[in-house]
Amino acid sequence: MSHEKVPAALPLIGLIAGFTCGGSWIDAIAFATIAILALMYVGQASACPDSTRDRRDRLKPVLHFLLFLVIGIVLAMRVQHREAREHAAFARIDSDRFVTVEAPIDRDWSPRGATFLLRARSFRANGIAFDAPLSIYARFEPPPIALCARVRAEGFLHVSERGYTLTVKAPLLLAYEGELSSLDPAAWNRKLAQGIRANGPPEEAALIEAIVLGRGERLSDSVRDGFKRGGTYHLLVFSGLQIAFAAAILALALRWLHAPRASDWSLLAFALLAPLFIGPTASVARASVGIGLYALSRILKRPTSFENLWCVAALIELMIDPRVLADAGFQLTFAGAGALLFIGKSFAKRRWLAYALAAELTVAPLTLFHFHQFALGGSLLTILLTPVVFAMLVAGALACAIPHASLFAAIRLLHGACVAVNAFGSHASGYFAAPPLASLVVAAFASLTAIAMLRGRARALAIAFAMLIPTGTAIVNSLNKRDVGQPTITFLDVGQGDAIVLRSGTRNILVDAGGFESRLLPQLADRGIRHIDLAVLTHVHPDHCGAMPAAIARMRVDELWVSPRQFRGDCAQALLELSRMTHIHLVRDGEERTIGAIKLHAHVADRTFKRAQENNASIVLVAGIGKRRALLTGDIEKEAESWFSDRDLRADILKVAHHGSRSSSISIFLDVVTPRVAVISCGRRNLFGHPHANVLESLDERGVRTWRTDRNGSIDVELRDGHIFVRPQIDTPISAGLE
Repeated sequence: MSHEKVPAALPLIGLIAGFTCGGSWIDAIAFATIAILALMYVGQASACPDSTRDRRDRLKPVLHFLLFLVIGIVLAMRVQHREAREHAAFARIDSDRFVTVEAPIDRDWSPRGATFLLRARSFRANGIAFDAPLSIYARFEPPPIALCARVRAEGFLHVSERGYTLTVKAPLLLAYEGELSSLDPAAWNRKLAQGIRANGPPEEAALIEAIVLGRGERLSDSVRDGFKRGGTYHLLVFSGLQIAFAAAILALALRWLHAPRASDWSLLAFALLAPLFIGPTASVARASVGIGLYALSRILKRPTSFENLWCVAALIELMIDPRVLADAGFQLTFAGAGALLFIGKSFAKRRWLAYALAAELTVAPLTLFHFHQFALGGSLLTILLTPVVFAMLVAGALACAIPHASLFAAIRLLHGACVAVNAFGSHASGYFAAPPLASLVVAAFASLTAIAMLRGRARALAIAFAMLIPTGTAIVNSLNKRDVGQPTITFLDVGQGDAIVLRSGTRNILVDAGGFESRLLPQLADRGIRHIDLAVLTHVHPDHCGAMPAAIARMRVDELWVSPRQFRGDCAQALLELSRMTHIHLVRDGEERTIGAIKLHAHVADRTFKRAQENNASIVLVAGIGKRRALLTGDIEKEAESWFSDRDLRADILKVAHHGSRSSSISIFLDVVTPRVAVISCGRRNLFGHPHANVLESLDERGVRTWRTDRNGSIDVELRDGHIFVRPQIDTPISAGLE
């Protein structure tokens, strides 16, 4: 078989097409008709003189495509049926009562500020099976897992953007059950981790656990962020790369001993044991599938090309779990490997440079889409750091067997080199606009079609041009959105928190920043915002202040307004440490500022309230735009609302105070404001019950049209010729990250 042929490409296209049709036979028939006509046209164009065998050979790819199209539709329908069954089961669970959850333990607890997080791939709730991820949050330090097999917990079960969440409030509501067998490879992994923790310094031990054992839960946020900003985070946790390293060493050693058959059988055994030892993480499973297929093809004496193995591995993983098609890790893994095989490999001269550029070109649009973040040159840094990480892998493996101080010192030294390289690369990293989903779909199908139909450099160039489509559309969208034609107020969907952008031309005002950098900065980047003329922090609570330090550090912020009262705590300290990057100004009551067509008037209470002191210390802003006014209230509660009610706070647009809590929005305040439009910023299925039914009822009684970020997504309010136009929009989904 020629290394150019990829017979599994058309079945892969058919399978993915079946998934994307979403179980709709009408869509599938339309797609199949178009695809078959295209295949027949290509076949006729390249046909030799007709014969029965020639026609049969040309028909085979069409039949393979149709077969896997049907398989894809059936699998998509099965997924839909299972999800519907799980949703129905969840609907029967009383959300006001504790739920008893049982889940297998595959990972360890991970610190998340004052809480601890444990993730499971599936679980049972009140005896009902859910084939969906679960995140268990403990508001206390849980006991060590040791060799326990299952966790049993009681708490309130909620649906989240990543599956389901359970919050455990007390140690008595958490228990472990069962114990792993001493023959279970997962038990070997945990015993090695326990030995490393007992004998090594905490930071070096956490690095060894991540790189050698695939246990990245104990890595510090600073270590994670350093690798992510350098674009090399995939090197940090034991993944497909480390699997490939270990498999290559094993194969080369046995072949050096002139035992090729033993090498093939060893690779197959390694592919089966690795997921059991490391755990069923997606990247390890993918690498193991590829290695196993390669070994099996050699054992059966049916060798095939790496290009075809790439397609077969994707086929198998998608047939096992069709949902991984939307997973960032799946897409990045196969895009990166495909770039090396189908683009970089086609250029014999300067192949390493071709590999780096191909990976950069192919991975960039996916990284932008899922994370809105990209490190230019990340593939080049990967090449530089690969031998360093390999040395860390060897030193870490030795430390697992012989925990000597010199090995930990070597890990520390090698990690220092990684930090230096990543710090250099981080200067070219940042948040950028995401490409539209449609452009990614077009690029993916165009690339797969090129893999199936073309050869050599023609195929490589076709894939490269296809992958330029999403990146190009992202750049064009970002440039077009840097200037707004009419003044606009955007209430960003940052979950349970506030973040509001007021825009006039190219001028931007940011009022609060939400709780998380990963929610705020991508949305600003999607709107072409790279510069903030004025940032206003109404008060220092984390759901308003959490991402403000990151906004100042990662963007150009000219000035920051803060409340003169209750400015204290961790976030306040972080902002003060950034004072060299922006001017911090304590706002005075009655202070005004005009930016573009927007005139701001600040209201600050001159007293400290006995109750809810930080909320009631919020800066209240009146934004005048032409004849219209918007009132931005922070988190003031009824005490401050009563105090402000003798002022001129009339406004057409009201940002409802404190996320629609019943502690705010009292009648006298709403009667003073007399809004026409109200916006409530709150998180989906938040734990506080925001917005409260009484607040919604009060607004409805006054004929106020109410919009909510938990239901409507980000909300644009455009002020044009004295009229108000409200337009909700669903932002590009943001992945939580690969761990």
